[in-house]
Amino acid sequence: MDGNSVFGYALKADIKHYFDSVDQQILFDLVGRRIRDFGILWLIKLVLKHHKTPIQGKGMPLGNMTSQFFANVYLDELDQFVRHTLKAKYYIRYVDDFVILHRDRKTLECWKDEISAFLCQRLELELHPEKSKITPLREGITLLGFRVFYHYRLLKKSNTRRIWKRLERFRQEYEDEEMSRKEIVQSLEGWLAYAEFAD
Repeated sequence: MDGNSVFGYALKADIKHYFDSVDQQILFDLVGRRIRDFGILWLIKLVLKHHKTPIQGKGMPLGNMTSQFFANVYLDELDQFVRHTLKAKYYIRYVDDFVILHRDRKTLECWKDEISAFLCQRLELELHPEKSKITPLREGITLLGFRVFYHYRLLKKSNTRRIWKRLERFRQEYEDEEMSRKEIVQSLEGWLAYAEFAD
């Protein structure tokens, strides 16, 4: 089957200002349903309490060991809703980005509205209006820095441009003896491993 002849649609969505919008009390209640140890719960409450945010009681820390755990516990509610209430068969989520596939565009439009209402009422979150769209599968899906088609994956052009700029910077730093060849290779290893997933 030609990738351009694939029939169906994708709802690609993003949660607006996710890490800054998480309600700390809702998060703590959700964590409390999974963890019974009072010492750990006290520590979690301490981590949340000492995280400085523009709006009191909102937001969670980024960049520490709890970030991914908190992010996934909070949005597990969305996962359960999409899988068990909407009965979506093809659903994937990575932190605050998610994709749902379906043959029928109208079904996805209804689901988008239901998800929007669920996020607002249950988790006090909202979908990003510009980044939450329904598109034909033949156009591919942008996810995790790739443009994913039925038979192949491409790196997003913005990622390719970024690496070329980085390579130019490395070349300059190497010529100025600010970086060694070994340091450049080490810096590029992660990106090259990531890029190998593209065709």
